[in-house]
Amino acid sequence: MGLLDLPAPLFAWLDQMLGVVPATARLALWGVFAAAVSMLLYWRLSPQRQIAATRTKAAAARRALDAHEGDFAEAWPLLRASLGLALRQVALVIGPALLASLPVLCLIVWLSTAYGHGYPAPGDEVEVQAVPDRFRARWVVPGDGAPGAEPAPRIVVTDETGRTIGEIAVSAPVTTLHRREWWNALIGNPAGYLPDRGGPDSIEIGLPQREYLSFGPSWMRGWEAVFFASLLAGSVAIKVGFRIE
Repeated sequence: MGLLDLPAPLFAWLDQMLGVVPATARLALWGVFAAAVSMLLYWRLSPQRQIAATRTKAAAARRALDAHEGDFAEAWPLLRASLGLALRQVALVIGPALLASLPVLCLIVWLSTAYGHGYPAPGDEVEVQAVPDRFRARWVVPGDGAPGAEPAPRIVVTDETGRTIGEIAVSAPVTTLHRREWWNALIGNPAGYLPDRGGPDSIEIGLPQREYLSFGPSWMRGWEAVFFASLLAGSVAIKVGFRIE
């Protein structure tokens, strides 16, 4: 588990509490929730009065620059003032904006696993590719239990001679298994990691993508379209409605 995965148990618990709500509606609710949390944090962390004053001054500087009809040497102080105010405005908002985005980033990391892909139906074939390709990997569901139940589906890895060198339980519906990297300190792989030695570097798993919309191209039917549309709409509505700078 990485640092950005720490709120995942809370997200999972809240999602379970909303279990009676259809998945598409839950994604929309998550988007609105993320918008509310991030905008509230931004509002509390940002110097709203300074931002408003700087924006007013920047607008006045732009009008003065637009109205100037002299040569460039005379316009330079106006241009410098306008640019300076624009940069000051960026400096005032960038820190609070980054901090306010952290809860949303944590939620996105959790959603990508919880809503991204699912286990295949019993009997469906799953394409599995090991890297480097001198190794072979195949999808196995032990016994006749449903995927996701105990025991978990597994990846059986063999070498070029056909000898089995390992079995990896796929305890979460992820599309990539790999060795632990430095960035896993931030974002962990919920299904764990491959051994550092004696096997493939990574394994790609062709799990089916979950779809939440019945229209549009396939790339638009996943969780991203519903979540980010509601996140954007919620953020704009909150910003305008509460007059957040």
